[in-house]
Amino acid sequence: MWKKIALAALLLGIINYSLPKSAAADKAYAAKIQQSRRLKNQQFRTAADSPIPLTQKPAFDSLRYFAPVLSYQVNAKLSRLAATAPPLSLPRTDGAPEAYRRWGTADFTLPGQSQSQRLLLLQKISPAGAQEPLFVAFADATSGHETYATGRYLDLPVPAQDATEITLDFNLAYNPYCAYNPAYSCPLPPAENRLLTAVPAGEKSFHD
Repeated sequence: MWKKIALAALLLGIINYSLPKSAAADKAYAAKIQQSRRLKNQQFRTAADSPIPLTQKPAFDSLRYFAPVLSYQVNAKLSRLAATAPPLSLPRTDGAPEAYRRWGTADFTLPGQSQSQRLLLLQKISPAGAQEPLFVAFADATSGHETYATGRYLDLPVPAQDATEITLDFNLAYNPYCAYNPAYSCPLPPAENRLLTAVPAGEKSFHD
């Protein structure tokens, strides 16, 4: 029996060694994303500040996601906007506006697409100032179908001063808290960030 086990292990090692580097990278990346999702599920199940309503917590098992695909981690051309650009007031789901700085734009091409897309990068106007992370609220052709109707979010670290590219990992796209609980209020995507194409990556709608 041990010989069969050893042989199987050897064959598995040979197969893994012979995998193209891209396939190995995809596998490692997917494992990392899945681990992050398991941790988020655990937090949503147990944390006192979880957005999952108390009445739904006993039945809550997992959020719903597209399978992680490394090609939806895209490098985008980064363009900064002048600090004097007028701020943008985003309406929230409760109707109250919230002020954001128009920080810059990211131009990219999605897998299987030939047309370039653009997203507006925002920075919340707060006492944290330039230390506040960049914020992307976007909607796409999956919104209202496979994903939350209002749209989804990405959070990005502020790039280095001389950076000309920024990474947009759509596998990390997540729902606002109002997708789980109407007691929360969430900013809506600006018109500039309503993509006509589908982005089948990241978190799906909470309810079927």
